[in-house]
Amino acid sequence: MKKLLLLMMLSVFLSGLTAGGQAESSDDSVVLKWWHHMALDGAQGTLFTEYAKEFEAANPGVTIDIESIPHTEYIKKIPTAIASGQAPDIYGLSYRNLYTYANNGAMSPLDKSALTAMGMSSFSDLEAAWAPGALDSYKIEDTYYGLPFQFNIYAYIINAKHFREAGLDPEKDYPKTWDDVYAVAEKLVQKDGDRITRQALSFPFEHSAAWYMLELEPILRELGGSVLNEDQTECVINSDAGIKAMEEIAKRFSLNVADKNIAASLDYYNEGFPTGKFSITVGGQWGPSRWYKNFEDVTDEGDFMAIPYPHFPGKDPAISTTSWAWVVSSTSKHKDLSWKLADYITSMASRNLIETGDTIPRAGWSETEGAKTIPQADFWEDMIQYSQPLANFEKYSEVSEPLKRAMQEILLTGADIKSTLDSVKKEIDMAISE
Repeated sequence: MKKLLLLMMLSVFLSGLTAGGQAESSDDSVVLKWWHHMALDGAQGTLFTEYAKEFEAANPGVTIDIESIPHTEYIKKIPTAIASGQAPDIYGLSYRNLYTYANNGAMSPLDKSALTAMGMSSFSDLEAAWAPGALDSYKIEDTYYGLPFQFNIYAYIINAKHFREAGLDPEKDYPKTWDDVYAVAEKLVQKDGDRITRQALSFPFEHSAAWYMLELEPILRELGGSVLNEDQTECVINSDAGIKAMEEIAKRFSLNVADKNIAASLDYYNEGFPTGKFSITVGGQWGPSRWYKNFEDVTDEGDFMAIPYPHFPGKDPAISTTSWAWVVSSTSKHKDLSWKLADYITSMASRNLIETGDTIPRAGWSETEGAKTIPQADFWEDMIQYSQPLANFEKYSEVSEPLKRAMQEILLTGADIKSTLDSVKKEIDMAISE
């Protein structure tokens, strides 16, 4: 009887370990649920499946259950799954949702136990494994919550062919300051009489609010301003810096180097710039290689050149980044193993670039074989030092959408900048106070 009782107690003890996620390394029936929003048969989805098989082979007894969910459905399904206690062990998260998910306790912080599972002994080891600043988008105070798997770095990109046609040397004459931008633009713009036939600059009216922020935030930061105050309790876009930033953006139209009517119907990034409809754009590191491939009939190698974001004299360029990272659910029974998986699938920056074109900002990524697929990879990595996550608002939509509408009023209809910014400040203040 005593022997039977001991066996029963041992069985209960082992079951408790498995349920609590503490017997990960010895459990021969661990299933990790992994959700992402990439097409399963696309480049990313295909590679993720390969990663899962490799991880299973290296960790006997572990099965990776991958679910690919279309983006529009994904952003709705994740919070629903969290609320119902059905969240996956590991899932992709945009940096813009970091505060929301951290505040509601949905994510597991990267702790010392997770570091050990990843083969690291300290947070210094973790930071050394990534490009400087690359993890900051997923850090709140001193705590890390994610490992980036898709990292976009933004700067200015010029059409070098247009520069040469205008008698400019793109290597020497590219604009360094905002005054340079408009001086160069006067030489790049093409007109038939007073009618612009090719813009020097344009504006991403057709795109999401994020693209409006890509134009606004770097200039605002250089001027010492911001959209919100430090604790994000008040909108300060109607400050002197905010007004000056809007004036700077509007110059492209007032100086007649861009046409608001053309810009309002132009697919700015995916087709407009790469096919030569304008000469200077805000762009990411993945742009040139994609454009050469997608528009090979109208582009030649070397047509596109990335340059530092223009700045005001005495100021550093201000760069924006956007990203997605793998995070681990706070309800996962296998947190350490999930972090080990996240570390594995972000450890192959070169392979990831070659097979998907996406940048994982591990230390030294710009010097890998995969980085050769990105023109000027070392330039893009250097720009990270000047970067901040784009529109990193706790209430992103409540801030970015009203700002988008305000910028449309200012740039498209010529609305007064000060009064428009005063009005949108009130709208945003009300939204973020709720």
